[in-house]
Amino acid sequence: MKVDFLIIGAARSGTTSLSQILDAHPDIGFCSIKEPQFFCKEDWREHLDDYHSLFKTKSDIYGEGSTNYSKFPSFNPNIHADIYEYNPKMKLIYIMRHPIERIISHYKFSVERGYTNSQIDEEVLSNPIYLNTSKYFFQIHPYIERFGLANIKLILLEDFKKDPRKTMQAVFSFLGVRAFDFSNKLVHSNSSDTGSISHKKYDHPKSLVEKFLKGIHILFRKLAPKTSTDHTTLSQDSKTKLIEQLKGDITRLEGLLNRDLSHWTFTHTESPK
Repeated sequence: MKVDFLIIGAARSGTTSLSQILDAHPDIGFCSIKEPQFFCKEDWREHLDDYHSLFKTKSDIYGEGSTNYSKFPSFNPNIHADIYEYNPKMKLIYIMRHPIERIISHYKFSVERGYTNSQIDEEVLSNPIYLNTSKYFFQIHPYIERFGLANIKLILLEDFKKDPRKTMQAVFSFLGVRAFDFSNKLVHSNSSDTGSISHKKYDHPKSLVEKFLKGIHILFRKLAPKTSTDHTTLSQDSKTKLIEQLKGDITRLEGLLNRDLSHWTFTHTESPK
């Protein structure tokens, strides 16, 4: 077997919800663990059997999601070439959100996981992983050079929020699988400590659309800007500094998408959960 597609990021941008919906599709075999990060390991060639064993369900196509694949250069410096070596026909999905909101959410996640106890301004300005991960053009361009834009699906989180059905049907079309009628399928997903994802797909009278939309609205409430006075509030000065470093990347992404992203250069964004 070969893995056919990867959700490569961006971290803290809705990849979990996207993964759960793809896992529900009857023609997709999705990885049984959350974020295996397989190609972040430079010795990945020695563990292919272990990797392939993570795909339990016999399916038309196979995929996984690992957000560290778009945190270059923090992990495997040869990751773009390595993924291409594994499967030169790999399809990639990349979902992006307001870069400052993503940085703040990334920091909060790092605090929750015990990766840092530094104050937010100090942490996000001194550790390049936050800024680099929000430089979406910088992250995706090496993949475009390897795989071609036709094999990469670029999604904005704001579009996913506005019309999740339309977004998902576009993703299914990109992957070459049939349109998935959410109205009569229900996925039982598991986000336990082991990071496992259930592959059970049941006929069920409850609409997956309703379940998914409820879940995604909860996600967006968590991701939405929220005023705060605690240590996770990024100062206006730090936001301005970050935006100045992001502007060039945003401009290049606008050209790639042929879309106005000027709202991403505003500095009044408050701290999202």
